[in-house]
Order: sequence, then C-alpha cells, then structure tokens
Amino acid sequence: MGLLCYSLCQMDVDYCLAWATADIGPHVVELRLDDLIFDADDIRYFMSNRGGCPVVATYRVKDPSEVDTLDLQPDDDQPEESDVDMAVRLLSCAIIAGADYIDIDMDFPRGELRWLMNLALNYGCQVILSYHNAYGTDSTETLAAIATKIFSMGADIAKIVTTAHHASEASRVLALYEHFHPSSLIAFAMGKEGEQSRYDAFYKGAPLMYAAPRRRLPTAAGQPLFFDFLSDGQTHCWGDVEPPCAKSIAIRAIVAAALTDGVTVLENVTLSDDILDAIEVAKQLYAVVRFDAHNSTLTVTGHQDIRRKGLLVKENILDVGASGLLCRICIPLAALSRQMVMVTGRGRLMQRKFRTECPELKRHGVFVDFSLGHLPAFVMGPLKGGVYNIASAASSQFVTGLMMALPLAGCGDVSLRIRDAACLRHIRITADIVTRMGIRLDDVTAVEGKSVTYKFSGDGQAYRPGRMEIENDWFAAALWLVLGVIAGESGVDNMRGNSLQEESFILDILDTAGADVEKFTDPEMESLGDSIGYHSAFRSLLAAFECDLTFCPDLLGPVMLLALRSEGASKIHGIKALGGVENLFVQEFFRLGADIIIDGDALLVTGSFGNTLHGGRASSHGDHHLAMTLLAAAKICDGGLSIDDVDCIDRSWPDFPLK
Repeated sequence: MGLLCYSLCQMDVDYCLAWATADIGPHVVELRLDDLIFDADDIRYFMSNRGGCPVVATYRVKDPSEVDTLDLQPDDDQPEESDVDMAVRLLSCAIIAGADYIDIDMDFPRGELRWLMNLALNYGCQVILSYHNAYGTDSTETLAAIATKIFSMGADIAKIVTTAHHASEASRVLALYEHFHPSSLIAFAMGKEGEQSRYDAFYKGAPLMYAAPRRRLPTAAGQPLFFDFLSDGQTHCWGDVEPPCAKSIAIRAIVAAALTDGVTVLENVTLSDDILDAIEVAKQLYAVVRFDAHNSTLTVTGHQDIRRKGLLVKENILDVGASGLLCRICIPLAALSRQMVMVTGRGRLMQRKFRTECPELKRHGVFVDFSLGHLPAFVMGPLKGGVYNIASAASSQFVTGLMMALPLAGCGDVSLRIRDAACLRHIRITADIVTRMGIRLDDVTAVEGKSVTYKFSGDGQAYRPGRMEIENDWFAAALWLVLGVIAGESGVDNMRGNSLQEESFILDILDTAGADVEKFTDPEMESLGDSIGYHSAFRSLLAAFECDLTFCPDLLGPVMLLALRSEGASKIHGIKALGGVENLFVQEFFRLGADIIIDGDALLVTGSFGNTLHGGRASSHGDHHLAMTLLAAAKICDGGLSIDDVDCIDRSWPDFPLK
C-alpha cells in the first residue's frame, strides 16, 4: 500500500512545514512549486526542517516551449525569468536540498529534462514523469504506449492522468495496472467520473494517492480531501445552526425604537436575557412592546416627544438588568430627562466599577453620582452641545450612549471625538443604526487612522420609526465554525459577510491558519449586494498563526481554541482590550492543561493537530463567552469537564446546542 500525498499550493513555508511535521500518520507532501509562495531559500529552509516526511517537488510549466535551450547561469541582461527557467532553478534547488521525488511533465524541454534527471540521479531523488490529458481519455493501448515511452526515458515512476466523462473512461486508465508494476505507476482519471479511480489506483498498489488539504485548494478536479481520510472519532458532525441575533445590535435598535413616537418592527430577534433586559428598559421609557414568536419579530411602539417634554421615564428609574451595554447607553440617555433619573441593575453588574465613562458628561454640566463608583447612578441633565473628547480608555458602549443621546438634546452643534478608538466597529454599528433611524451624522476619520470624529446637529433631532432586520451574531458563528475546524464538522447559516460586527474577523484568522471553511451564497442575491450566506467548516490541519484582537477582543475564546489545535506556537495580540477578562480565560485553560504564556499584551498558545486538554472542573465566572468557549473546549478534553454557571449563556444564546 502506498502513501497519501497532500498537494500543497498557495501557501507559505511555515504552513507547508506544519503539514510535513504534523503527527497525522505516514504521509508525503507535494510542493507545487509553480503555485507556492516559495523562493529557493524557502525550499532549503523547508527541506532542512521537514523531519522525516518524504517530499515530492513538482512544477507544472504553463508553456513548455517557451525556452528551448539550457541556461542555468543568471544573466542581469536577460529579461524576466521564463517559466521553464524558473522550473529548472527551483526543482534543482529542491533536488540538492534533499527532495525524495521530482515530478516533471514528460514533454518538458529535452535539454532541461536531461539536466534535472541527471541531477536527481546524483542526489538519489526519484523521477516521476507525467502525462496529463485535461480533455478526455485515450484508449488503454495508447496510454500504455505513453507509459512505455516514459519508462524508456528513464523515469522511476510513470504518472498517467486523464479526464473521465463517464465511468468507462476511468476504467481504461485503471487497466494500465494489468500491464505495469503497480509500485511504479500512478494512473487515474480526473473529474467527477474519475473520483473513484483515485481510490482504485491506490488499492491496486499505486505508490501515491494525491489529496487536497482543504476544499478551496485542490490541485486537480476530483481530488479527495484531508478530511475524507480522518477516522470517525475525528469527524463528529456538530450540525448546522443559525446563530441568535446579534444582541449588541438588537439592544441598540430596541432602545432607539423606544425613543421614537411611532411603531418600529424589528425582524429576526432572539429573546436572550440581555434582549429581555432591553425590552424592560423600552417599557420603562413608556414603549409598548410585543413579540411574535412565530416570525421572530419585535414590535416597539414608542411614545416619546423629547424635544417638547424631555425623556419620559417611569418612576424616574432605568433598571438595565445585568447588561453592561444597556447601562452605558442609559447613563447619557438619562440626561435627556428633566428629572433626576436613577440607573440601576442587578447581579454582577452592581459590583462593576465605572471609572472612565462620566468625566466628559460632568465637564458638560451633567450631574452624575455613583455609589463609590458602582451602580446605582443618579443622573440629571441637561445635555449640552460642544466638543466631547473621549479617551481611548472609555468604553465604546458609553460612546454608543452619547451618540444615541446627543442628537436628541436640542443643545446645538456637537463634535464627538473618540481618540484611539479600540472598538471602532462597535461605534460604527451605532452610527449605522441611528442613521437608519433618521439621525444625521457626519463621520470624519482622523489622519492617524484610529481616531474618529462625529459631527452632528444637536438641535433636537428625532428617531424615525420603521422596520429593521437584526443580523445574526458573529461571535456565535465564530465559535461554531472553530468547533467544526478543531473537532469535526459544522455549519452556520444566514451570516452577513459584509458585517460591521468585529467578530466577523474570525474568517480572516481561520483562513490564515489554513482552516477548511467555505462560504455559499445565492449568486443572484449577492449581485444585488446581499452577502448573507451559509458557512461550512471541516476538521483541518492548522498552522500556527499570529493575529491581533485589539479591535475584536471577544474573539479570544474561539481563537484560543483554534490555536490549541494548530501546529506550533500561535501569538494572539491585543488581549488587554478585554480589560482583565483575559486573565479568566487564561486561568481556566491553564487549569485544563493548555500550554499558554502571557507575554505583555499577547498570549502565546502552543498546540498541535491531536492536542487534548484535561477534564476536571472549570468556572465560567459568570461570563457567557467564557462559558460557551469552555463547553466547546470540552469536546477536545480527554476526560469529562464540569463547568459551573453555564446559565449565563442565556444572556446571548438561550438555545446554545452544547449547553
């Protein structure tokens, strides 16, 4: 029986090394030097660090007749290097560096072919000479004559690859195994009708069977995938999910709808605990709220006339429940009232320290008084116009509250300057919602690129009721896709590709690590600007990666899981954007045996394809993101994992499938 050969293309040297050194059983890697991000130094580096993995160095020349003479010496006066020259240079480098095989087309220019074959002979490298027919399949007799010619040219292995349009054509290729020794012949057909012939050739004794590392990177039609050869224990299907709505978007929209004087319909709403808290705040603002469970629509009928009456608040109390976002929105909103308003909450929110949010409100004359920095807070307006300078330490959630409140204040022109905004996308989500509901904003991004200024009139604008669809949550999608990539197979549906949610950055991180994730959309809808689609994820061999979560810190959990099953040491920057919560993640994963080191504002996480965590006990610390991450981590533990307080997940995903 031969070996699986993973054909690597469109990758850098580090990712190729991950494939060579991974503990995935005996295998070969094929370096498609015509389609890799490699130079000669990369080839030498790869060959000296590949361990014991056999290597096939392949170069498919686009135009074999481009150069007819052998010229191995560089010439500064020569025009750009031809494809054949490059093939000779890179294949020669691979042979000298220790490649086990080279794969060359049989019609490669004769002078160059003789050079490479003699070099291979001197360095103990076997030669595969290939014939490819991308259009059809010749008769078995013709194919046998081609194979005979290949052997007469001095090849160690003949590779005969055709294209099958029906099963009988694939059979013609496989019949070659009756004429030649199987260990020196690789013969199969490409295309859908030829898929089975790849397996049949392997079972007949072909030395290699080619496979693609992931769906997006096949080097030939009909190539099987790495995933296809994994054991049942490595390919558990976690199923398809439609994530809940993005609660941060829904909360903003519900509060804005409550500030109108009219009926707003919000579509695709999930009744998580935080959204239920937002509904209660809307009712405290005299809105009438009705939920249609059948259609997942929330109808909010607002009764506010802020320009004439100020903000009306029942009993002058805004109870935000356990939602930090609601709290930071409601503090500036409370200053729109003509009465003193108490902002309060429950649970851990009452223990949270509010240090950096309110100095700018106080500077503009708003009375804000906390109880030793904790809730409840007492707020008395009015809001005033002018320039609001928000430091980078301030929460983007508090900026959201200012952005939602200031246009309604009737206080003249306002400039809201956010310096070094760590969560710029969250702020842009707010800007998107308020403008869709009738507020006029002018977004001016500063030269340094991380700061932003919003200029708008605070002359008493008003929110306009209407209809809005709430998109699905990208943190939930990120966690579910990562689960598939590290532990089997998964899918998420109805996700917006051009989302402002920071967590959609997970798609870039997955791609960098080499994850087998693919998106499917309706081409007709996409042409109309609708990028909503279905994403599927398969268990993948991942390379160590480096990423920066400064602008998307909530992705820490899924990215840590990804790193734990990537080959080597991954570096995750920007963890301090979580404001200390990162220590809880590190504490719990360290307890489970993860190889994690804190390095300033970064985490170093060392993993491997088959890496497992210990079982035992873990705590969510009441953090819904940590709770979901730990439940996903349990699927790569070698023992049971008991997690306390998983009910906090109801804050964002009440029907979380792993709970």
